[in-house]
Amino acid sequence: MRSSTCSAVTLALAALAPGLTGCAKIAGLEDRQVLQLMTLAENQAEPRAIALDDEAIYWINGRSDGTQGSSTGGALRRQIKDDWAVTDLLAPSSEVPDAIALDATHIYWSSSDADFEGPCDSDAGGDRDKLWKLPKAAPVPAAGGESLWASCGAALAIALSADNVYSARPGANRITWVPKRGGNRTNLTQGGKPLGVATDGTLVYWTNPENMTISVIDTSGDAPEKELLSVPEPPGPLVLDEANLYWLTGNNVMRYSRSGSDGDVAAPLADDGLPSPPTGIAAYGDYLYITVKASESVYRIRKDGAGTLDLIAANQGGPSGIAADGTGVYWTNTDSGEIVRFNDE
Repeated sequence: MRSSTCSAVTLALAALAPGLTGCAKIAGLEDRQVLQLMTLAENQAEPRAIALDDEAIYWINGRSDGTQGSSTGGALRRQIKDDWAVTDLLAPSSEVPDAIALDATHIYWSSSDADFEGPCDSDAGGDRDKLWKLPKAAPVPAAGGESLWASCGAALAIALSADNVYSARPGANRITWVPKRGGNRTNLTQGGKPLGVATDGTLVYWTNPENMTISVIDTSGDAPEKELLSVPEPPGPLVLDEANLYWLTGNNVMRYSRSGSDGDVAAPLADDGLPSPPTGIAAYGDYLYITVKASESVYRIRKDGAGTLDLIAANQGGPSGIAADGTGVYWTNTDSGEIVRFNDE
């Protein structure tokens, strides 16, 4: 439990984000005043992917820590937005979580078994890598979730529709989907090294840095996959809204209209690029939010490209996963083991 006045917090955090000295209240913590930039959790063991719902923050730790005993795996954790307590959702195990996604009732995540010793390649098979789901209301810490598939080739990105879970698995050279209710997994596409995946429920988009393409498939019928765009820079993590696709390259964030026609090109949004290769991307409202782990920075930029690239946090400890909603922008500092929140209201 932490408690502080605005002036005390200002002094403590001024070095982290010069210029961010305004105060605001966190919902549900009326007795606390906080900065625009606030550390919500500390002493996490390599926190990586992060996701939000209306009530809570969920994240993944890449390795175990003292609360996980002697397990060789990582952790899946939750923090209610108006509380300080951090809850372990899973009992200690050798599973190392990676990607995470949420719907109204369940948590979905991928993992790899750190203790797996058998062969694991596309020919030999194996069950080192898995996709799981767990009801948000399940008693915790749970011994494990429901396994939706187990195979070789970890899911590095997950996208949800109303009925299905889509996984980008570059190690297995495929996009895999499986019904949320459980059942047989199916390859949506094979080939290349898909890295980012996003869906609006009917259309599924993915990036393929090996083939330098953005592709799409309409899952409402039997249409084959379609190469939507050939790009000059390897595309990475991908997000979308009703109008556009946005993805990261080695030095920029790109936009392409979902209604684009032949001949349209992707537009870079940062005029002078980013200082180092970006790590994570999130979209909310009029903005995209971007972590740059190598430069220890977090940025925002308008989706329409009308503004400049704004630095919202400097001197971060390896910012990686990022998510945003109406309560703020949240990210993981992988190196310093922190969960951080920014709010400009």
